[in-house]
Parts: sequence; structure tokens; C-alpha cells
Amino acid sequence: MELVDVYNKRHEKLGKTKGRKELDVGEYRLSCYAYIINDDNQLLIQQRVATVENMPNMWETLSGGAISGDTSLSGTIREIKEELGIEVNPDDMTFIGSYIRRKDFVEIWLLKSNVKIEKLKLEEDEIQNAKWINISEFEEMLENREAVSSAFKIFKTYYTEFYKN
Repeated sequence: MELVDVYNKRHEKLGKTKGRKELDVGEYRLSCYAYIINDDNQLLIQQRVATVENMPNMWETLSGGAISGDTSLSGTIREIKEELGIEVNPDDMTFIGSYIRRKDFVEIWLLKSNVKIEKLKLEEDEIQNAKWINISEFEEMLENREAVSSAFKIFKTYYTEFYKN
């Protein structure tokens, strides 16, 4: 069982761990999202395997849960390494926002990378494909329910207001 650090509603660590699905009312865990963008302003998206219970075959940006001992940054870097095989320098990561979802504090990061698709090492149990696409194409995929990304509005606001300038 994967253990997570438990937080209260003020985002304070309570000094205890639980299974990620064992949180009580008023308890939260950290979830990590990463938007990976290249020099052509394309997003790296990945396709979930057909055999997963939750959202099979859907396209998404990288997401995962922090485990006990992770910060949102270290958890995001770990997830990038596990799911895509990309080694990340923490100095290359930019925090762009957060929000509360169900029992999670979702923390969103941006990584600038020009990694080649053929160099990725996809985690076979979770990811079946990856590709670079334009942000507008990803928006269309979201509208057509081919993709999922609960943090996209935060990314898009950051990208539009700060990143491009």
C-alpha cells in the first residue's frame, strides 16, 4: 500500500501517514501535475493504457500522487521519471499554481523540455503512448472528451499571461 502524508484544510502537514484511499473527512494529500512544454510551445501529452480502471485510453498531461516524504516538487520530479523516464533538474521546474480537489491539494508545475518522443521510457502499466501537440489541439481534445486535465485552466492562464511574455 502506498502511504501519503496527511494534511489539514490549511495545507499543514499533520505528522502522520495513511493509505492514499484511507483519508478521513478533513484530511488531504498532495497530488502533482506537470505541464511539459517545448521550444515550439507544444505540450507533451500521454495516453493512459486501455487496462486501467480510471479513464482508459484517455490523453492527459502528467499527473500523479505524492508519496510520504515527497514535497510537491520532489513528487512531480519522481512521477516524471517513473512515467516518462525523463531526468529533471529541480531548477528547471516552475511552480504555476494549486487548487483543492476532493481530498487533494493539487500542485501544478511547468517544465521546459525538448525531449524526443523516441527517447521516452514509458511506464508500461500506465502509459501506452506520448506525443507533442499544440495547446489549441489539446483544448480541442478536452472539448471532445478525448483528453482529461483538471488543471488545464491554471496552466492556460499562466501560459497566456506570463510564459509567452
